[in-house]
Amino acid sequence: MASSLLLSILPRLCVFFFFSLLFLVDTTSFHEIGVSPSYTSFSTVRMTKNKDEVEALLNWKSTFDNHSQSLLSSWHGDNPCCFTGVACNYYGAITHLNLSNVGLRGTLDGLDFSRLTSVVSFELANNLIYGSIPSSIGNISKLNSLDFSSNELSGEIPPSIGMLESLHYLDIYANNFSGHIPTSLGNLSNLSEINLFQNNLTGPIPTSLGKLGNLTIFDISDNFISGSIPQEICNLRSLTILFLADNSLSGSIPSEIGRLASLTVLFLSYNNFTGLIPHSIGNLSSLSALSLSGNNLASPIPTSIGSLAKLTELSIRDNMFSGSLPPEFNRLTHLFTLLMNNNELEGELPKDVCLGRSLNYFSAFKNHFTGPIPTSLESCSTLIRLRLEENQLIGNITEAFGIYPHLYYVDLSYNHFNGELSRKWERCSNLTSLRISNNQISGEIPAIFGRMAQLGALKLSSNFLSGEIPRELGSLSMLLELDLSSNAITGNIPTEIGLLSHLAHLNLASNNLSELIPMQLGSCKSLLTLNLSRNKFWASFPPDIGNAQFLEVLDISHNLLTGNIPGVLGQLRMLQVLNISHNCLSGSIPHTFGDMSVLTSIDFSYNNLEGPLPNVKAFNEAPFEAMQHNKGLCGNVIGLPKCNSTESKKRNSHVGLRITIILFLSLLGIILLSCTLIVLVIINHHRRRIIKRENNEQANDLDFMHILNYDGKIFYNRIVEATEGFDSKYYVGEGAYGIVYKANISEGQTFAIKQISPSQDDSEIVDLIPFEREIQALTNIRHRNIVKFYGFCSHVQHHFLVYEYMERGSLRMVLTMMKEQ
Repeated sequence: MASSLLLSILPRLCVFFFFSLLFLVDTTSFHEIGVSPSYTSFSTVRMTKNKDEVEALLNWKSTFDNHSQSLLSSWHGDNPCCFTGVACNYYGAITHLNLSNVGLRGTLDGLDFSRLTSVVSFELANNLIYGSIPSSIGNISKLNSLDFSSNELSGEIPPSIGMLESLHYLDIYANNFSGHIPTSLGNLSNLSEINLFQNNLTGPIPTSLGKLGNLTIFDISDNFISGSIPQEICNLRSLTILFLADNSLSGSIPSEIGRLASLTVLFLSYNNFTGLIPHSIGNLSSLSALSLSGNNLASPIPTSIGSLAKLTELSIRDNMFSGSLPPEFNRLTHLFTLLMNNNELEGELPKDVCLGRSLNYFSAFKNHFTGPIPTSLESCSTLIRLRLEENQLIGNITEAFGIYPHLYYVDLSYNHFNGELSRKWERCSNLTSLRISNNQISGEIPAIFGRMAQLGALKLSSNFLSGEIPRELGSLSMLLELDLSSNAITGNIPTEIGLLSHLAHLNLASNNLSELIPMQLGSCKSLLTLNLSRNKFWASFPPDIGNAQFLEVLDISHNLLTGNIPGVLGQLRMLQVLNISHNCLSGSIPHTFGDMSVLTSIDFSYNNLEGPLPNVKAFNEAPFEAMQHNKGLCGNVIGLPKCNSTESKKRNSHVGLRITIILFLSLLGIILLSCTLIVLVIINHHRRRIIKRENNEQANDLDFMHILNYDGKIFYNRIVEATEGFDSKYYVGEGAYGIVYKANISEGQTFAIKQISPSQDDSEIVDLIPFEREIQALTNIRHRNIVKFYGFCSHVQHHFLVYEYMERGSLRMVLTMMKEQ
């Protein structure tokens, strides 16, 4: 607002200055014709003063860096009223300096405050001004408002500020001031606001401040102020806001604080106050916000607190309050925020906590509250954040809670709630965190939970949940944490879990899950912790888990896993904790584990592992219990046998071995490439020689694999020779279309030759139709119970078929003999 006001004033000031110059020029002529010289003297003084102010500002500008000077490019010439951030009064004197949020960097050392005696307000907030405040600032006697907040000023607050008797507003918060609060501030009787928060101030609160009868705001929070609250502060009857939080104040809260009848905000949180809340607190009838958190205050909470009818924010968390809340607490029906966590309170929660339908933030965790959820809370649709964990609350969780359209965080863990998960939670459309662990909830996880699109954390561990994990949970694209451990959930892990690309923590331990661990878990590449222990997973561990490159904790202990440990697990370079104990894993520990330098905790016990341990810190420093009950592990762990020197050398030099193998394979590749043509030529030449020899040599052996390579004439003559022209002494039997002879071609090669008989009509004419049909049938049929067919020959004199010779005659003969017997 001050900036816009300045912009509207500047043009008129420049015009005024222009006409003032004209007027001064004209006064000379008026003086010549007898006009009084007194106005000329006044003008001369005014011009001299403007010159001092201009010189003071330009000298200050010259001390800034180049960038800061460029931000003040309008600062030139003799008229300061046209400078950026400068405003003048009717007489042309500088009255306002507003350079907040400009981005200036420099100090105040180059500014001569003694030349700016007409300045009423000096605003320099949100810049990069460093160094200390010069003591000459006390010369700006007309200063009404001083704002040097949010800079990098340091050193002590100069006592000369106490000379600024016209000062109403002192804002020097968010700097690096140190030392004590000057007692001289007590001289500034016109002060309305003191904001010294977020500095490094020490020492006590000056008692002299009790004289500031017009003070309405006093904020010294977030410093290192010590001592007790002076009783004199309780004389500030005009005080509306008192911030003393985040200091080192001690002692008790003075009962005189009840005199501050105009007080609307009282923050005494995070100090070292002890004792009780004074009963006089009930006199602060205008109080809307009261914070006493983070002290050592004790019970009882005074009944007079019920008199604070206008109270909308109450924080008494992180204290030592015990016992029950007074019944008068139920009068606080307009609360917007109620924080009571981290105490020793007991009894029931205030039943009318949301009677005014305005409660947004309700926190009572880590107490000893008992009883049911207040009925007013069920219909408290204004709730945004609800934390009741770690109490002893009871009741049916299905009925105790309603629909909260604005709720984004709820934690009911570590209580005694029973019942089943309500479908109403799905209608809390803004819910990002649902935590109901360690209760007595039963039933199944509603599949409708998969519609809670904003859900980032779902923690339902340590209950009595049953059934399977709904595959609909794979639709929770924002999910970061899923904890269903210590229940009675059965079935498998749905593959849809692999769709949760943002999932960082997955805990399904201590259930009755079985079957295979899905490879899709490897798609959860944001995983930091994965716990599948104490289930019934079997078969091998999926190597796809190696894709979760950010995994820090992996626990698959107490399952039925078999096979080898996947070597790709060694690629989990961020892994710190690995527990694969109590399984049936076998083989050796992969050498890739030797690169897991971040690994600090391991447990490989109760498996069938063997071989040397990787030479890495986690294995070298592991206790024997982490390796016991295996098949044959060896290494430097006390209790395990030492590996022999050959194995140790081989394990410790696996990197060198890799290099050797690479070099060897490279050399082998060159040799193979060089010899390929030679080998192909030799093979081709050898094949040609074999074919030529087989075509030209006499067939001493009848090998069916080469029978088609024989010359047909040689083949025919060899059969006729072996049967001596189909003599009857080689007779074996007779079929429907021919006579079967036995032919010994060579040692170890005996065949059955079936000669086709002439037709009955003409003894010299062979019926070729059955001959061709039999060839066609035997060529197309392959069966282990059908005799092998090697070939045939069709000649003018003879037509015959060549079969594998089978002992004991034909099937018909065997059957006939069996019938006769």
